[in-house]
Amino acid sequence: MNVLGIVDLYKRLSPSLKSSLIIIFILIVFAIIVGRKAAKQNPNKAPKGVLLLVEILVRWVNGMCDEIMGEKGKRYSPMILTFVMFIFIANIAGLFGLHPPTANIAITVGLGFISGFLIHWTGIKEQGVKNWLKGFLDPTPIMLPMNIISELITPLSLGMRLFGNILSGVIIMNMIYVVLTGLNVGMLPLGAIVTPFVTPVFHAIFDIFFGAIQTYVFALLTIVFISGKMPEEE
Repeated sequence: MNVLGIVDLYKRLSPSLKSSLIIIFILIVFAIIVGRKAAKQNPNKAPKGVLLLVEILVRWVNGMCDEIMGEKGKRYSPMILTFVMFIFIANIAGLFGLHPPTANIAITVGLGFISGFLIHWTGIKEQGVKNWLKGFLDPTPIMLPMNIISELITPLSLGMRLFGNILSGVIIMNMIYVVLTGLNVGMLPLGAIVTPFVTPVFHAIFDIFFGAIQTYVFALLTIVFISGKMPEEE
């Protein structure tokens, strides 16, 4: 496929998928830059700038995984960190003129089922296929259909929760802009005057604050569900 073909294919994509690809590209470039900076960093000196920010984020994710999953937590930290970075940037994408991917149910449910795959892959790896399958028969074999439905609902609920909260924020912000656009006092366009002062506050609440909360909730629930598939430590 030539360059023109790729461009034409990109134009056909939905706004959410376009935004997702842009965010993925940004994260890949960011990871390469951070990796090169880390390789040149003197281990005897405290990191600064972007390396300090990344270290804080990594320590936070590692701490959350260790606290809930114990010693095995760090092996799941890279995947959880990927979730955190992608979801948070996707949640605030509207601030940069992009369509928030997490306001699209297909994207969020897809993320939910990626999380679900990781959860059950952990169950198979930690318990073995036999014990993992036995879990569907607990506490009694008659519960098999309900257990299967429950396991399918878990990733679906993760995606739906994220979608609902982000979409509601997008709708509220659109309503605020509509109200401000039509806010006039006589010949004075009051809405146009107050918009630069009012909207940043609402963006801070609905995009940044709520976006961070929903990122944390998705990551935390994924860690908790993964931990539930691990055998109890004696």
